Amino acid sequence: MLTREQSVLIVHPDPVLRAGLVAALAPREIVAVSSREDAARTLAERVPDVVLADAMEARRFIRDLERLAPRALRVFLCPKSETEAMRELVDVAAEGHEFHTVDPTVSVEEMIRSLRELLRQRSSKRVPTVGLHACFTVEGQTLHALCLNVGNEGFLLKLPVDAPIEKLPPGTRLFDLRVERAGQVVLRAGGGFVRHIGLERTHGDAFFRVGVQIERAGAGIGYVELATIDDFVRVLAVMRRALRRQPSLQCMLVQGVRFREELAATLIEDGQGLRPELRCGNPQQWTVSVGDVVQVFFDMSGKSYRGWAAVVRTEADGFTLSLPRSLSMYHRRASMRFRADQEQPFAISILSPITGEHSEHPVMDLQPMGLSIVYDAAREVLPVGLIIDELTLLLPDGARALCSAEVRDNAPLLDQTAGGMARPFRCGMRLTQVRPEARQAVINAFVQARCPQVRDGRTEPFSKIWELAQKVHLFHPDYPFEEGPHLQVLEDTHQKLAGASEGLTRTFLYCDGPELLGHVSGVRTHSHTWMFQHLMVLPTVRRGESISRELSALCVDYAEAHEDVHYLRIFWRIQNKWPDRVFGWIARSMYIEGLTDLRTMNYTRLAFSQPLRTRKELPQVRPATQADLRWMEDSLRARGDVVRLMADDLLAQEARMNTLSKRYAVHGLQRGRSLFVVDGEDAPLAMALAEEATPGLSWPEMTTAFSFVVPDPQHPRAAEAREALAARCVEHYREQGKASALALVQDDEVEGLVSLGFRWHCRVAEWTFHRSTARTWHMLMAAVFERLQNRSARHLDQDEDRAA
Repeated sequence: MLTREQSVLIVHPDPVLRAGLVAALAPREIVAVSSREDAARTLAERVPDVVLADAMEARRFIRDLERLAPRALRVFLCPKSETEAMRELVDVAAEGHEFHTVDPTVSVEEMIRSLRELLRQRSSKRVPTVGLHACFTVEGQTLHALCLNVGNEGFLLKLPVDAPIEKLPPGTRLFDLRVERAGQVVLRAGGGFVRHIGLERTHGDAFFRVGVQIERAGAGIGYVELATIDDFVRVLAVMRRALRRQPSLQCMLVQGVRFREELAATLIEDGQGLRPELRCGNPQQWTVSVGDVVQVFFDMSGKSYRGWAAVVRTEADGFTLSLPRSLSMYHRRASMRFRADQEQPFAISILSPITGEHSEHPVMDLQPMGLSIVYDAAREVLPVGLIIDELTLLLPDGARALCSAEVRDNAPLLDQTAGGMARPFRCGMRLTQVRPEARQAVINAFVQARCPQVRDGRTEPFSKIWELAQKVHLFHPDYPFEEGPHLQVLEDTHQKLAGASEGLTRTFLYCDGPELLGHVSGVRTHSHTWMFQHLMVLPTVRRGESISRELSALCVDYAEAHEDVHYLRIFWRIQNKWPDRVFGWIARSMYIEGLTDLRTMNYTRLAFSQPLRTRKELPQVRPATQADLRWMEDSLRARGDVVRLMADDLLAQEARMNTLSKRYAVHGLQRGRSLFVVDGEDAPLAMALAEEATPGLSWPEMTTAFSFVVPDPQHPRAAEAREALAARCVEHYREQGKASALALVQDDEVEGLVSLGFRWHCRVAEWTFHRSTARTWHMLMAAVFERLQNRSARHLDQDEDRAA
């Protein structure tokens, strides 16, 4: 299997250093320039795999890279003696930007060794394979894949685009792993874990490439190590972000009393060029002395981090640790979890399949798909992998829900909440066959625990919500603020949605007593896609940005709590600077081909009070057949448009959205799609997808817009085909009693619609991301809001200085 050489862009003003780097990194494809301006011109022509740059303009250069080369590996060359430059790099990294640093003042051999370690593509030989198939189990489901190549440490697998990749984020453990040829087992690894996943396009096909690392014999059952962070800038940035979110660390002596305790902790950065330190409170179960080595643990964004630090000072109320030189990063979990408390107590009753005895345990923390308990390992046996068929979940209101569970993890308890137990252990379980009312009780408890000021908006009078929309000027063409029959339409839809089953829609209101300060709603737009919309915060609230963040995060967490939601989606107007800056930056930063998709479209509308201007002789339009739907699916697969294919229900069997339509129809609501075709010589020349939904399901009516699928936009008949399809969609919406027709189209399709009488309103961004990337979304969301808060604090200080 041939691999192309990495391409490298070197940006540095020193010609001697540039020449040395070019010589050292050969035979890679290398371009070396002296300035950021020259780099921008180079990036506009070709995107490199790696960028090596001087750190003097790191913040500005990162903005260039996010725009021109978002997937390039970034390495900044910065001497450790340059304290101001190092401090600036730490600030940038703490804001969520990913990059590496190398000190150019060390010996040439050491610098080149560091760079080659960052740039290396793989550590062992890979052998292409033919006829090999892999089989493994993940979360109780057996998956089969074609094996593309095999190495000494693992292999590369090929999975179809409709495989359940939500179960395969990097770090996921795979069980019963084996490779076969013609039914004969040729490799039995037992276990392994996902190292990376990405989309591949080749020969008119698209599929997911999954890198699997074989687990070494004797490896523990604990977390999977993803990477080691040994870059000072990145270590300090991670520690800063973690302690901002939760000012505590779990600590344990390496020698002596090996007992983990959670201690209050702060990061000390004096800004005088001295190495940062960690200040920790005193432990209860052990003591420290200067020179002792302490292992520190903390969790952040679904990852667990571990490092070692030396005790440099002790005082009466605590001790001081050096900053860890490196951090090991482990996959922990990919979904939200919250701690049960006395106000919302949960408990479980289990029948042990080993002893046949019943036992009850309070729940420590939980989520809709799992929980953890405390048990005494000196009296009970709950080994990893144990299947518990009879488990009763006791809900806060006293109700009981039967379900099953599998033990996924157990370890000694990390804190002191289990008095009276000889060997307190924490046991993590995955729940199966959970009844809807139990799942909903967990979700409601999570919402209350996450933000007590948020309440369910489904029972709120619609008039209060509409008053908030008027105050924030959330205008939509079909629903003006003036009184009229359209308000009754919105009121009726609001009432029907209030009675809909969980998982179809949810509204969150942020309140200060009786006053409504913020609002966001989410709706299931497709079988496995959740769109959050109508985000609005009272403009006079000083905490507006934090409320927006809280509501957005809560809506994502709610969707993630439903296992059948695979994709999350956000729309915003590009002209609206705040969401475009926040969501646009996050979307570009977390781009992963095949898992995320950022599209820009034009919002065009024809009010039926205006005439439709069409040519007399247009191509014939007919309804799509099942063969047309298969053609559309094959076309999207060949283009590698995987996210749209899966998130928009464009697989042939779901293109008319029959499954989702039935779920909505139960509650007197509509959701569906009609498809129309203009034929070409041998295949459809163009198709139109006319979305259908109850008015008011989305106030901007994003769920009742039509769009085009045109395989060859340059075809000489493409324009007239789109015009004929647009006329048919307008007729279709008239027949449904709509007051207007809305089209979401590409830039080259706007002119044709405007000539028909449509009005261009704005450009909108549609960002879709897979649920496996939700933890990254939360991390970047926190980072961008911290950046905004820091910027606001700086501006406030400057205003105070001017006033003084």
